This record gives sequence, structure tokens and C-alpha cells, in this order.
Amino acid sequence: MQPIRITCTEKQYLGHEQFKFDFPVDYTEFERLTQQQFYDQVKDQHVLIVNDLQVDQRVMENNPDLKLIALCSTGFDHIDIQLAKQRNVKVCNIREYAGDTVAEHAFLLMLNLIKNFQFYQNSVMSGAWSESQCFCYQDDLKPIYDLKGKNLVIVGRGEIGQSLAIKAQAFGMQIFFAERPNQTTCREGYIPFHKALHIADVLSLHCALNDDNRGVINRENLSLMKPNSFIINVSRGALVNDQDLLLALRSGHIAGYAADVITPEPPSKDHPLLNSGLSNILLTPHIAWASEEAKKRILNILIQNIELNLQGFDSNRVI
Repeated sequence: MQPIRITCTEKQYLGHEQFKFDFPVDYTEFERLTQQQFYDQVKDQHVLIVNDLQVDQRVMENNPDLKLIALCSTGFDHIDIQLAKQRNVKVCNIREYAGDTVAEHAFLLMLNLIKNFQFYQNSVMSGAWSESQCFCYQDDLKPIYDLKGKNLVIVGRGEIGQSLAIKAQAFGMQIFFAERPNQTTCREGYIPFHKALHIADVLSLHCALNDDNRGVINRENLSLMKPNSFIINVSRGALVNDQDLLLALRSGHIAGYAADVITPEPPSKDHPLLNSGLSNILLTPHIAWASEEAKKRILNILIQNIELNLQGFDSNRVI
């Protein structure tokens, strides 16, 4: 059997463990290619292991014997799916590897916001507490709330949304799942999107990005929310209209925003969310998924996807 030529274009996302295949391979890996380097250096491969680089016509022309695109991610909007179909190239993604991991991060962001943790931690490090005359340093403009009894509205009822619901219930929160926006009917177990916005103390986004929800957190929908409500986004930055969000935060119409995602990624240093001067914005650099345990699960699923799909068995196939 001739070795299968496999290239991993972005190994940095997969931790330190190595691929081990049960068949002969001619394996190449790169820590992190740019898109141009991808075009210039990766050619004549049978399998491409890709995270967020685009697989377009030029990539496929460089790899005429390509059999499989094995994604390190769940999303596949960076792959030319129609062209892959035309060329009979299989595409498989990663599923059910970080439900608890991402839900834990969302919960961490929620706790930080509702407790105004960032502000009070900074008050210690800046010396504000040391300079105060009180054993406890409090600011009436930075209130601290309990999670118990609060309404958590979750947008997206997949693995992550359900995991977050279980964790929040343990803290005594009331859980609601929002129907997709712009729907005329409501599925059992959901509440209409606009009603969900009205009742939310915390709105947590866990849905895939599509044309129906792009920019759904906008001025109109933000106006329906409570002035002491919080928004968590560990899904996609483009779900949020950044300018409308900032207006709502500055006017006090919502109490805080925390996200692990932003548009674009990485953001420029002058991105408006990075330069707002607001202490009720909390951002992390798209690492909600990146626990060491999750990386190991990704690697194991990747190996299984590659081996089974090359043998003719569907494993997490997108197409």
C-alpha cells in the first residue's frame, strides 16, 4: 500500500500529542501556515487537516488527488463545499468534543460579569482598596448580584447549550431556551425569541452563525432587554452588532457583555470593543474550547475521522 500523503496545516491548535495512524502515511505538519503559505507550500496531498484556513479552488487545484478535508473545527464556512462536492472530496468535522469545556467558560464569563469581578479585582491591584477607609471596598455603580433566581435564556440547544443549562440549574437559575429569531411558530420546549429577550437576566449565545441571525444582537433587539441584563457570547462575534452593543452599554440599557469571540479574529488593536474604556466588557481570545482535555479529544476524533472516511465509512461527514 502506497503511503497516504497527509498535511496538517495548523498543529498549534492540537496540543503536543502526535498523530498515530494505523496505515502507511507520508505525514507533514506545520505549526501555523498563513493562507499564502498554504497556497505555496502544500501540494499533491491526499488528506488536508485544517482548522481555519480557507480551502478554496486554488488549494484544490494544488492538490488534484485530494480525497479528504479533515477539519479540526465544527464550523465549515471556510470550505468551498460546492467545489468539494464537484471534486468528490469528502469533508468531515469535529463534533461533541468541548460541550462541557465551552459551557464552563461561558459560566465563568457569566459569574465574572454578574459579580463585577474584573472591576473589583482591578481595585485591589490598582491600590484603590488599600487607599480606602473601609475594610470592604464597594462601588455603588458596580453592583454585585446573585445567580440564584435569575432567568438564563440560552440561544442554541445543542451540546453546549444543554451543558450550560445543567450547570446553571445547579446554581438555582431559571432556564429558558429561545426559539430562533424571525420564526412564526415556536417549538415545544422553547419560548419566542422576543419574549426571551424581555425576560432574560442573562442571555447566552450558543448558536451557529447564519444569514438569519447575523447581527441579531442589534439596537432593536437590545431595546427589548432589561437594563440590568447581561449578554454572554461564546458562539460567533458576527451575531453581535458591535456599535449597537456599545451604545446599549454606554447608555446603561444593558449591564454587561462578555465574549470569547469577536469580528474579525484576531481583532485590530483599535477595535471598538477593545477600546471602549468600559469595565463591563470582558473579552477572552477564542479559547473557550481549548482545554488540554478537549485538544486530546479533537486529536482522537480527527484520527478516527481520517481512518474511517478513507476506508469508505462515514464519520462526522459534512459532505
